Amino acid sequence: SFVVPGNDPYSHHQGVATDRPGGVTPGTAASLERTLDRALAIPLFGGVGVPLPGAAGVAVLLNIFAATADPGASNGPFAAPFANLDFAKKALVFEWLDTDPRFENFIIRFVVNALPTLAAFAAFSEVSAFDPVERKTTGRPVGWDLSNYAGPSDGWDEVIGYYRGIDKVEA
Repeated sequence: SFVVPGNDPYSHHQGVATDRPGGVTPGTAASLERTLDRALAIPLFGGVGVPLPGAAGVAVLLNIFAATADPGASNGPFAAPFANLDFAKKALVFEWLDTDPRFENFIIRFVVNALPTLAAFAAFSEVSAFDPVERKTTGRPVGWDLSNYAGPSDGWDEVIGYYRGIDKVEA
């Protein structure tokens, strides 16, 4: 909801919403979680301790920094403190994570920088209507509507045939 606000409860709660679907659509969170889990494990406590799968580690960091940005964030309508922040405080959390010198030589710096891009990619992709078993879309993906994509095509009437009425070419 932070990267691609929509008409969902998370977007409305953060104070930035639209009248159409956004990043909080079926498949988007699962796609992001799968990507982060496959890409890395984040060790807690500065490189020592139990490594968490990537998505869980990112969630812990977002929620710890969210509690710093707003100590009351744990008391909102959602389970995650980050989800309970308003838009400006979510931006502040990303700024802190991006500039915190403790993360300078750790992969988390890359992950924090990549997270908005990965979230936008998932929101604008076909995951909201993709059946991984059948390996095909089962409806119109939300990302297509967000980007005004007309969908796949076998050609357009205006480009069928030859240029300027030429109907044959001689070698």
